[in-house]
Amino acid sequence: MIETLYLLRHGETTWNRAGRLQGQLDAPLTRLGLAQIDAVGRRLATMLNGTRFRLVASPLGRTRQSAAIVAEHLGVDYAAIEWDERLKEITLGDWDGAPGWSALDRAHPEEARRRDADPWNYRYPNGESTQDVQDRLRPFLAECRAAGGVHVVVAHGVVNKVMRGLYLGLTRDQTFALDRPQDAFHRLEGGGEATITVDVPDSPRAESTV
Repeated sequence: MIETLYLLRHGETTWNRAGRLQGQLDAPLTRLGLAQIDAVGRRLATMLNGTRFRLVASPLGRTRQSAAIVAEHLGVDYAAIEWDERLKEITLGDWDGAPGWSALDRAHPEEARRRDADPWNYRYPNGESTQDVQDRLRPFLAECRAAGGVHVVVAHGVVNKVMRGLYLGLTRDQTFALDRPQDAFHRLEGGGEATITVDVPDSPRAESTV
């Protein structure tokens, strides 16, 4: 059976709006974030329309909150959601929760130079590299392919980019260039990708971070 993956990112959080780097720390969804994931769940429900699927999510707080809303739209009991540690966002280690990239680079210029020299393999202090994320996602994706069927995945910006890059066979630069929408989601099927946008009520927006 051919596999289909729907990759959803959590809704906007208070730290997304403030420009803080979350990593594996957490902040609650904003009103916009709640509206985003509500619109995503509503649209996905119309697309699945009775199709059998599994709902699996990162166990971090913002994805738990988002997955709970999606589950309501899909008619899934919260207790039936699968929580997979491999779907956690990349951790910046000591720098999870930092106030932003500019401030971080000013405080640690030598680390910024090391990261810029090899961004894919750069490992944050006591944290992960993008390669580390790919290494933990590769078996997850292989399991989805082996099982076939439909998998609804609620995860994070970097995680979803790396998953898409793996599935589509993209280069590292192409993977880095992928978007991380919170008002859209992606369908991976048959070796290709489709982006499904949703209508979200107008609200002030800020650039989203990890």
